[in-house]
Amino acid sequence: MQGHISGTYVRLLFEWLDEQGMEAEKVLQRPCPELDERVRIPFDDWRAMLERVYRLTNDPVFGLKVGKRITARHLGVLGYVTYSCNTLGEALLRLQRFEDLVHAVNDLHVSFEGELVLLQWGAELGATGQLADQTAQAVLVSYLRQVVGADFNPVYMSFINEKPADIRPYEEFFGCPVHFEAAYTTMAFPAIWLTKPLNKPDPVLRDILDRQAENLLQQLPANDEFITALRQSIHAAIHAATPNLDVVAMRMCCSPRTLQRRLDERGLKFQILLDDARLQLAKRYLSKVSTPLSEVALLLGYAEQSAFNHAFKRWTGVTPKVWREKNAALGATPW
Repeated sequence: MQGHISGTYVRLLFEWLDEQGMEAEKVLQRPCPELDERVRIPFDDWRAMLERVYRLTNDPVFGLKVGKRITARHLGVLGYVTYSCNTLGEALLRLQRFEDLVHAVNDLHVSFEGELVLLQWGAELGATGQLADQTAQAVLVSYLRQVVGADFNPVYMSFINEKPADIRPYEEFFGCPVHFEAAYTTMAFPAIWLTKPLNKPDPVLRDILDRQAENLLQQLPANDEFITALRQSIHAAIHAATPNLDVVAMRMCCSPRTLQRRLDERGLKFQILLDDARLQLAKRYLSKVSTPLSEVALLLGYAEQSAFNHAFKRWTGVTPKVWREKNAALGATPW
């Protein structure tokens, strides 16, 4: 499948294996990558490494143990920039913006469910698998415990993957109910945590690292040129108030049938991609409190504000008005 992982992140597995008394380079049959997020490991290679370790250890939850030893250096610039933020909300903004520096596979989506914040990953580029998912979520929760306090626990976790025979190791690690065979891999936690101050804020360093992370992000190769072009065409169609498959196909210089075939080959649904693009744009427009909701609806290609309100509530669980008020109350840049 498409996607890549940073060398800094992959080093976690090498270091854990060495700690267990196993020769990591011999087990994984490759040299340990440099501690540099510019070193890119294809995601399929990462998944193959995890599967090799599973066959060796016969431990279905070793990824939880690997993820527990995460440090800022394993996340490169992203780790240091989040470590320097004032609040968890600021840190998660950086995670959403710069996630591809470390784990460029399926995109992170952030939304609200009542008083909860949901961090969610779908399978737009394909399912990443049980071992990769458990490692990634263990990394995230372990890192959050480092920066905001060891008492951080999600309210619930869910995974796209098939339910394992024993879920107790997951529940013990995450400290919450854990569900499987869900529509999204999700970490849910109380929104009040967004205002939680981090242990070592450094606004000056954060600004420097923000610029460095932005520069690195621009240097990364796209996962899939077709998907990049498709997203650009969808955004253009939205801005022109013509967001439908026929118009997007025309913008991509192909027939609707060809576009649909290429979507089918990747397991993608046009409506899901359109909804995702509209949601991200909606959040951007809603962050500007001076923009009336009726204008936001028009900017997203909706003829009626009521249709926008209905769609936004379906995506996030709240109306655009409530979402805007919640983000304003948090005192941070909205998602």
